[in-house]
Amino acid sequence: MRAGIVTFHEADNFGAVLQAYALQQTLNKLDASGTFVSFTDKVKKQETYFPDKGPAALFAQRIVSEGKKREELFRQFREQYMNCLADYDLNDKKSLNNDFDCFIAGSDQIWNFRIPGVDGRYFLTFSEDKKKYSYAASFGTEEFPEKGRAWCSDQLNSFRKISVRESSGQKIVQDLTGRHAEVSLDPTLLLSREEWMKIATKPGNNPYYLLFMVKYDADLHKRAKAKAESDGLELRIITAAFMPQCGFPAWSQVSVNDWVGLMAHSSGTFTNSFHGTAFSLIFERPVAVAGNAGELAKRNGRIEDLLKKAGLSEAMDGDLAEPGAGIISENLKNDREASVNYLKDVLADAADT
Repeated sequence: MRAGIVTFHEADNFGAVLQAYALQQTLNKLDASGTFVSFTDKVKKQETYFPDKGPAALFAQRIVSEGKKREELFRQFREQYMNCLADYDLNDKKSLNNDFDCFIAGSDQIWNFRIPGVDGRYFLTFSEDKKKYSYAASFGTEEFPEKGRAWCSDQLNSFRKISVRESSGQKIVQDLTGRHAEVSLDPTLLLSREEWMKIATKPGNNPYYLLFMVKYDADLHKRAKAKAESDGLELRIITAAFMPQCGFPAWSQVSVNDWVGLMAHSSGTFTNSFHGTAFSLIFERPVAVAGNAGELAKRNGRIEDLLKKAGLSEAMDGDLAEPGAGIISENLKNDREASVNYLKDVLADAADT
């Protein structure tokens, strides 16, 4: 069974790359050859004007230089661990459909129209209808925007089976199509702690607290720093974007393997990230989660859903909450089984068509 995965696997983002890796690993364990589908028409990065002289120019040059280091770390991970085919022409539907038995859209926020670059490819518009499936796809919002509702409804109705990541996504699918969508776990939660440890870099022997932010949160930074100082531990920091308050190394010098290792061995993690939360649960590490404000507040629901399923709701906007040994795995056991069974059903259905 040749399964083409369409997701954000090329994004230089820890969560995006690791959820993609996890879905591929899960499909491979189910005897399906999971392969990432890349396209020739890459989403162009927004051009940024940089000054050409003075201190500001030197700072801009540093950002570019550090950014290239970061891009290389992600490239190395994809090259070593992920099966990505040569780029396809999005309009060459014949080649695409000849090379794959089915396509799986997901996971991650591939159906979030507020993210630049989200387009028809993530709704598998190039695929024959009989080959269309999704797994844990996310709209990244509680309510789908009015613009595009009719188009999105038509696209979703062409899928044979639909799986979303959040209960809010299930409601959106019901509202747009009248169809039932399965709510499945983020792929990262389908792999065991032991499986993740195979790609983790050990961060050394000295204990530390970890701070991982997708958006700068001064209060979260302050709380993490105060906790580390009071307990006499080092504070290790990772950022998803360059944040001047945290410096360049936190953004540009952490590989994907380092990130997993730092999550695995942390004495406690402070985060405002969904995947920072997910990996804290996987490794059963103490975690304190800060809700995002502003536009990103719409993403808090997915973190709250996950913590509720794991039985650790007190971690949201609270102090470090420590899960008991084995409790998280037990609480997520049924959801994990249902998610894997959904993928088995997808592969069985694809084999019959």
